[in-house]
Amino acid sequence: MSARPLPVRPEPRPGEPLTSYAVRLADANGIHHSRVLPRYRHDVDIPATELGRVASLAGLDPAATNRLTMNRYPLIVRGHGPQRRHGWRLHHAVTWICPSCTPTTGSRELLWQTALMPVCLRCGCYLVRAGTSDAVLPASARVLELAGTLAELADDAIDNPRARSVLYRLRRRCQARAATITGDTTTRGDTLPPIDVSAARSWGAYPSPDPTTVAALLLLTGPRTRSHTTARAARPHRGGEFTGTDHERLEWMLTRLRHHVHHDGLRPEHVPSMLPPPMDAPAPGPGAWLSRTRAATALYLLIAHASGSHVTPEAAMAALGVAGIPTCSLIDAIHTAHGLRERDADLLITALDELVAEGLVDYQRRRDTLRPVTRLPASARRRLTNPLVRDRAGETLALGWIWTRYTRGPMRSSPWPTTPDRDIAAFETRLDPESKLVLAETALQLLAAADAVHATQMTWATVNRRYG
Repeated sequence: MSARPLPVRPEPRPGEPLTSYAVRLADANGIHHSRVLPRYRHDVDIPATELGRVASLAGLDPAATNRLTMNRYPLIVRGHGPQRRHGWRLHHAVTWICPSCTPTTGSRELLWQTALMPVCLRCGCYLVRAGTSDAVLPASARVLELAGTLAELADDAIDNPRARSVLYRLRRRCQARAATITGDTTTRGDTLPPIDVSAARSWGAYPSPDPTTVAALLLLTGPRTRSHTTARAARPHRGGEFTGTDHERLEWMLTRLRHHVHHDGLRPEHVPSMLPPPMDAPAPGPGAWLSRTRAATALYLLIAHASGSHVTPEAAMAALGVAGIPTCSLIDAIHTAHGLRERDADLLITALDELVAEGLVDYQRRRDTLRPVTRLPASARRRLTNPLVRDRAGETLALGWIWTRYTRGPMRSSPWPTTPDRDIAAFETRLDPESKLVLAETALQLLAAADAVHATQMTWATVNRRYG
């Protein structure tokens, strides 16, 4: 059913389910939620008429509205038959939320409706069942890495039969292990998340309803991941995954980087905290920030090595402002000089070419300049008339907008690491052009002042070096 667009139409957040968006759309316009979408609806098998109505009210393309539902995923993810059984989708009566961000922001993710995502990648903690304890339990680096991998695998499964087969086999293994798991199980010396044995035993047509139990099963049956504490011990065993061609490709990449280092002045400081996705890539999924920061870490390491500096992955992550993210085979293989795969090389070369083309921006100086700025300058506050930035929370969003735009880094790397990136994206959609101009001018003034100070310091350093 067609409907007239509502006056206030917020943009859907990346990874947001339709039911969550419908509530936000209704609240933004001061109407009852049922006028947008019936409360009893779940994010699967929504009738086309209701999808069309939401699209009309929100001024969205119908296809974009459908992508907010489980319909975008294959049967192995969303389940089979009218009851959506024997997939990764949880029973419709089970709701997982983040105990850190959901109570304050109402944030929910579409993949939280599946056993593929028992953690909040943004907050780095385990999800909990709605209505139970809201205690925040930090997730291990291995679990976070595995969840990010599974999110990407779910997206790949939309068009890739091999990815669907991997998810099918993984579910079978999880179900089989759930039947025998005990509360004191360990994996290769690592303590697992808390296990609810009865919840594990309930894995049948639907996955276990307990997030930490699911995380434990995934660790026991899924692909191996490594945290920083175990990476060095595991690295010798990963060398065999790389061929002589991969090693030669790494050496060629370093040779190319040395050319840029000597002729263009390329430095690790020119790497932003996140590398941009390829131009033809689909919209980033829930775990995209993780893969993009790991790619930035890899490029940082390569440039450092080409410059003759032996930087550790931990030091590179700290420099980029994303300390503590889980490592990956790409980062470890570069650090240990095992090799570089063709797909990874193409991604890094594309990013490198973009950095050189834009004039080698010193992103490290931008991060250092903007990190101490926790209040907008008085001149900017006087010019900003938009009510969105009148209070302290709005000012934080404005500063977050400046941070993500001019450092090209996630909010995780900012002075407000718990503020979701999606909140900044939503803030931008509601910001008028005049306010954007004021914020852009403010950012450029802050950065220009820092550049002037740096230039003066460099000048005096040169004088002292030459003349004493």
